[in-house]
Amino acid sequence: MDKLLEMTQKFPMTQYWNDSCSISELTYAIERGAVGATTNPVIVKGVLDKELDSYRDYIAQLVKENPTKSEDEIAWIVIEKMAIDGAKLLEPLFDPKTGTGRISIQTNTKYFNNADKLTEQAVYFSTLAPNMQVKAPATSAGIKAFEEMTYRGVSINATVSFSATQAIAVG
Repeated sequence: MDKLLEMTQKFPMTQYWNDSCSISELTYAIERGAVGATTNPVIVKGVLDKELDSYRDYIAQLVKENPTKSEDEIAWIVIEKMAIDGAKLLEPLFDPKTGTGRISIQTNTKYFNNADKLTEQAVYFSTLAPNMQVKAPATSAGIKAFEEMTYRGVSINATVSFSATQAIAVG
């Protein structure tokens, strides 16, 4: 038996998330008991490095249809698409009470010190799919933004947390 599937069957309280938004990798993981996934710009780059042929036409069309958008803006559209596609795969597992069936999309790291921009992007991301979770940094601005994000109904995931003090502040 596959070790991942064996783990999820023997230890049902253990939940594992796929650390990728690759559709093929996520499909494989779900078949073996994964209950969530995560994405961020670095993960998306890794997926594109391996699966560019699957996205080449989509990206070329985006550039053609959006001639005034910057490379960063096009990149974020691609990141959103990958998160939405992953969310669709996970939606049958979605249970807001247990947190299963979510995909986590990361806010722009350039906003690490701006609570308003983090909140604005998080609220927008939460509209992309019903099972979208938003990762934001546990920086001073991020911690300030978490309260507003939560108030606005965003499911959050604190990331870039390196200390107990940060974790307590997020809590």
